[in-house]
Amino acid sequence: MRGSSGLRLATILAALLLPGLGGPVPVAAQERGETGRVRADITAAPWQAVGQVNTAAYGRCTGVLVAPDRAVTAAHCLFNGRTGRFLQPGSVHFVLGYDRGTYAFRTVAKAIRMDPAQDGTRTLGTAPRDWAILELAETAPATIPPMPLAPGPPALGAALMAAGFGRDRAHALTIAEGCRYRGGAEAGLIAATCPIVQGYSGGPLIDVEGRLVGINVALGRGADGEVSLAVPTDAWREAFRR
Repeated sequence: MRGSSGLRLATILAALLLPGLGGPVPVAAQERGETGRVRADITAAPWQAVGQVNTAAYGRCTGVLVAPDRAVTAAHCLFNGRTGRFLQPGSVHFVLGYDRGTYAFRTVAKAIRMDPAQDGTRTLGTAPRDWAILELAETAPATIPPMPLAPGPPALGAALMAAGFGRDRAHALTIAEGCRYRGGAEAGLIAATCPIVQGYSGGPLIDVEGRLVGINVALGRGADGEVSLAVPTDAWREAFRR
């Protein structure tokens, strides 16, 4: 089973092409219609823990509250392509309960943890390092429970969900339903058939028990249609516990 899932992942990754370049790299999700996505109830778990990450350089991404004073997102959301540097913590805003201009909690990062080898490069080889833990300047209120972490990758074919602030509906949290795990954890990534769009970067891939399986970082097209790539929780679990 492991060998066959790895073969499928290799086929999927080979299909992820960034326009203008000649090789496979992870790319931001492309815009598409609303098919497969529904509005989230931001007052209910686990969606309460999904927040918007705002920066002056990249714009809007998504993040997840994983402890009262910590959130996780995609590292590429914090990289300033113009300067070639990562943003300072104080310029990274994390907002929970956001809906069309209103919100339940807002703060900035006071520190950011990343993979020591993270340098802002975006290739398939660096995609497993595309995570960032935000240490928050203020603690989230007790009324907003953090999202629990899944103990490991799901079973092949398991049902999953994703959530994020898609570019086409940037002011409302939406849920991508009908996702299925395709494999790939042995390669440091989670591949899933999932209708995410641009803006879902840094957002959660969630199992049916409401646990965080991974952080979405890219979207491409494989032989069977659109495929999302996520960094599994195991990639940053140790850094999170420190």
